[in-house]
Amino acid sequence: MSHSTTSDEEQVGELVRRLRKERDLTQAQLAERVGCSRSLIQQIENGTRVPPLGLRERLSSALGEQLPVADGDADIVGSDLRMRFNILLGKDSEVIERVLAIAQRLVDLSATRDEVAPLREIAERQLDRAEELMDQIASGTVTVQDWNTINDWLTVLDGTSSSVRTIHTVNISTISGPTGDNYNDRLIALARAGVSVQRVYVLDTITDAIPHEDRLWDQARAGVETILVPRRYAPRAPSVLIFDDAYVAKGEYEIQGRERIASRISSLRHEVQFELRRYNDVYELGDAGRAVRVETLIAQEPLASHRAGELGDGDCRALFREVLAREWVRVGGELPPEGSLMIEGS
Repeated sequence: MSHSTTSDEEQVGELVRRLRKERDLTQAQLAERVGCSRSLIQQIENGTRVPPLGLRERLSSALGEQLPVADGDADIVGSDLRMRFNILLGKDSEVIERVLAIAQRLVDLSATRDEVAPLREIAERQLDRAEELMDQIASGTVTVQDWNTINDWLTVLDGTSSSVRTIHTVNISTISGPTGDNYNDRLIALARAGVSVQRVYVLDTITDAIPHEDRLWDQARAGVETILVPRRYAPRAPSVLIFDDAYVAKGEYEIQGRERIASRISSLRHEVQFELRRYNDVYELGDAGRAVRVETLIAQEPLASHRAGELGDGDCRALFREVLAREWVRVGGELPPEGSLMIEGS
């Protein structure tokens, strides 16, 4: 900052007076908070005294706003940082503790040997991504890269109390591996705890479900509403997750192919309502007889008598496939040319 002594005096004094009044403090109360006399506060506000650097830092902390630093002050950079830090410290000490830990690690990283420089760059790049996300939060929506998408879904999922609604338009194994298992286990646990969980899969053929039939069976037994929709009925259905009708997560896919590259998570009311309407359009295909309701099938014979057991018990798996195929054809879905639901190794 570049100010003459006079302009600096006027700026600081007027700013201190305005901030003090906005915070409903008397000059005596402010003086007590910063450890000086009331008359010194009066002189600063009148512009007859320029607060020394240490007092200026204490004033900024007490008033919750950074005061200007004059060009003639020693350690301008250090003073500026201390004022900013003290203001933050007065707002949330727990957050500041985390900030300090990150800052310490960054300082330590800068001193690491040259041969780990690429690893250091990776860590700093992840921090840049975090800063990008924090900049988005105030708008009520964030876009997260796929490297952390599922963990972000789980974070929102853990706070869910009433409903989860999902549409998967790629395939049932969209979320695979240990993370996918964790995600599905959490959904099943929520359903068993009384949360309404509805999962809609838009499939090309019922054979797409066979490698994941154990998951379908476990979901249905836990009370998850699972609906299988032939793609021809919903060719433009979105991939979406809606939590408590308050958050919506949508997949962002590459231009060519079906690979998800990011997810957009929003709490904006109009976006949530828009995606709820689109979700309901697809969900209602089940009511219109154009989709397979898995939980309904296992509640009826011949599967009802197997419902309490595992899919691998006795002839349960063969019956499940047979019933799925028959219902899939009934709702208008097509079987592969060979008409078989068997897969290698089954």
